[in-house]
Amino acid sequence: MSKSIATNSIYNFVLKVFRLIVPVLVGPYIQRLFDKQLYGAFNDASTWLDFALIFGVFGIYTYGIRELAGVRDDKEKTRKLYSSLFSIGICTNVIVLIAYTGVVWFSVESMTRMIYLVLGLKVFANIFMVEWLNEAVENYRFITIKTVIVRLIYVVGIFAFIHKPDDVVKYSVIIVLTDILNNLISFVYVSKRIPISFKDLEIKKHIVPLISILIISNVNLLYTQFDKMMLGQVVDKVSVTVYKTPQDITYMISNLLASIVMVAVPRLAYYNSNNKQAEYMELLNKSYKSFMLVVFPACVGIACLAPEIMWIYGGGKYDASIPVLIIFAIRTMESSVYTICANQVLYVKNQEKFLVRILLVGGVLNVVLNGLLIWMGLYTPVTAVSTTLIAEIVVMGIMFWFIRNRLEIDFHFFTRTNIKYILLSLLFVPITWLVKQLGFGMIVNCIVIVPICIFVYFGALLLLKDETMLFLTKKVLGKFITKLKR
Repeated sequence: MSKSIATNSIYNFVLKVFRLIVPVLVGPYIQRLFDKQLYGAFNDASTWLDFALIFGVFGIYTYGIRELAGVRDDKEKTRKLYSSLFSIGICTNVIVLIAYTGVVWFSVESMTRMIYLVLGLKVFANIFMVEWLNEAVENYRFITIKTVIVRLIYVVGIFAFIHKPDDVVKYSVIIVLTDILNNLISFVYVSKRIPISFKDLEIKKHIVPLISILIISNVNLLYTQFDKMMLGQVVDKVSVTVYKTPQDITYMISNLLASIVMVAVPRLAYYNSNNKQAEYMELLNKSYKSFMLVVFPACVGIACLAPEIMWIYGGGKYDASIPVLIIFAIRTMESSVYTICANQVLYVKNQEKFLVRILLVGGVLNVVLNGLLIWMGLYTPVTAVSTTLIAEIVVMGIMFWFIRNRLEIDFHFFTRTNIKYILLSLLFVPITWLVKQLGFGMIVNCIVIVPICIFVYFGALLLLKDETMLFLTKKVLGKFITKLKR
């Protein structure tokens, strides 16, 4: 365990910040440039492609991280696991690519078919998706450097070649090519260190647990993925963009914040597989508190600045997304807790079967509620995301009960610390209202409000001598001072 969790967190945070900056640069340009109908078709294609990719991935990414945690000190077992999962991935992705191409060719109208077909090549790129191994061995330095370079190439490609409202196919090509490049670099890097061998493969032993992960992924389709599919079929393609744009914005933020805790998953899996429960609980509690410290203010901030964010992204084109973004911000709080419960507790503790069952309960509830809305003629992006939020809150309640009562882990949401973070975050509401009364423009509002809220929130935590805040500050400053001394 030579690699520091703090160092990994910094690398991962830098990576996620960069992944956030890129969409912020590209997103508004694309949203404002593209024709609404064509961009709606692109988002609809992305929705169906995401559905196909789940079967191509086949749970290998998540499963591989956990399984390698127990064997990564054994080179031969690592090689066999890597070779076996890569072989399974070849088969699943080839089958999915053939099926996806056939369905698109015979069911999608010719005017938008090329968008679907080009994006379908992401399934081919997925064959070489071996980043799970780099994550499992905590090689975040390589992941960060490689991804930054590839994403810079992507940004250059966008601004160099995308200039017209109908350049959606070109945009799709750039996305696919950068995905292929990103995955191929990782594949070459990993394969030089862990050579693939198609001898003595262990295929059969991995199939059942992979199917469990696949089921979990499929169950998740009954949430936001189902919402987007139904909006595209029942309402129109533009409504998919109205729903998907706020989802993407909040996903970028939550993904950035998750970098604080997700680097701990391989280490938690290692502790659990080696019966180091004291170390496991200590790391779990630290990562949970650190996550909550930044999640609450981020989500409240997004909700407060929803009109400004959507104006920056769409220039008034997608004002209908403002209430959707507010609800997604609230949902991000819930889904952040889900990230901890599902990934750091239930999955690490080998509770996939339970996770499947409760996700299925929530998913069916979401489908039923959506069906009622469609029947009543009330199905919109706002109501769609609202039903998803309700279903996921039910799932979270069941999760907490199971973790506390069946796994006997002292894990709570309404802790004194979490309530403190929520209350301090709610100070953003009056701050935002007061600044907006001054009559500044959308961009100026963001420039003024964001630093004020950050200063108030973290300043208050330091004054209150918040334990987690002091710990993180000490860690970051310690790393910075060490670097300067070198």
